This record gives sequence, structure tokens and C-alpha cells, in this order.
Amino acid sequence: MILALSGSLNPASINRAVLRAAASAAARDGILVTVDDSVRALPHFDPALEEAPPEPVLRFRAACESAAGVLLAVPEYAFGIPGAFKNALDWTVGSGSLYRKPVAVLGVAPPGRGTHVREALRLVLTALGADDDYHWVPVARSDLRQDGEVDEPRILAELAGVVRDLALRAIPVSAA
Repeated sequence: MILALSGSLNPASINRAVLRAAASAAARDGILVTVDDSVRALPHFDPALEEAPPEPVLRFRAACESAAGVLLAVPEYAFGIPGAFKNALDWTVGSGSLYRKPVAVLGVAPPGRGTHVREALRLVLTALGADDDYHWVPVARSDLRQDGEVDEPRILAELAGVVRDLALRAIPVSAA
């Protein structure tokens, strides 16, 4: 199972729409992608709570740990990672929930935008020990249907390819 996490709390964001489209496209290849919304429920990171993390943190960490890989779609906000999503990443430090975990980061911003968040994510994911990979799949508001969903064949094919690559990276390689 691939865990899909949006860096946007907005239910109508392009990032969330792209993750839903990736899950749908991957299902055609028999790959399960679960779009998770638990980032919204996480309390502010507090290292004093590491001894006994709150239940939402335990659930979030468990979802990250049990996933074969993690798919991220994160918008740029003020030249960086949106605060709520950075908070979620901070909660994985103490548990090592993303350590050596295959992670694919989708950049869905229009050309020329999103470079700061990609660099910020690269730094944070490196600090977490995640095995990260970046994919540029530009999606504009005009690519969305009226209901806010993505059904453009080119985009769906690109998303399916990203998820296939992530799933292949998530398969453990046995020693020969």
C-alpha cells in the first residue's frame, strides 16, 4: 500500500485532486494508494510529548510505517513547506517513521513555481533519512473538471507512471 499525503489542508486543492487521481490511475495497475487526511488532526509538535505521543500522532506514524512507500503532493507557501505539513514531518523524527522509506514527491505547480518547496522538502526528507525522488507533473486549474477532479489522460498516465516507479522502489530486493 502506498500512502498519499497532501501538504495542503484545503479539501479543494490541486494537490489533493492530483493524489486522488494518482490513486485512481494506480488502481488500474493493481496498486493500492490510500489518500490520508490525518495531517489535519495532528497537534503542534512538542518534543516533551515524545515519551507518550497523542493518539493522532501514533496513528499517523503507524500509517507511515506500514506503507510500502509514500506519495507527497505539497504546495509552496511563503517559499517553503506549509506549516501544518512541516509539523507532520516533524512528528516522524522521533519514531523514524520515514527512515529509508521510498518517497515520491509530486510537483504540480505551474512551470517556474514550486522550486523553494522542493528544495525545502529535499532538506527535510534527507534529515529524516527518507529515500526521496521528485517528479514534475504540472497541473493547472484548467486541467481540473468542474467538480475539481483530474481526468486529463496525459496527467493520469504520468501519475500512474510515478506510482508504478514508487511501487517498484518499495519492493524489497532480496540478496542474491
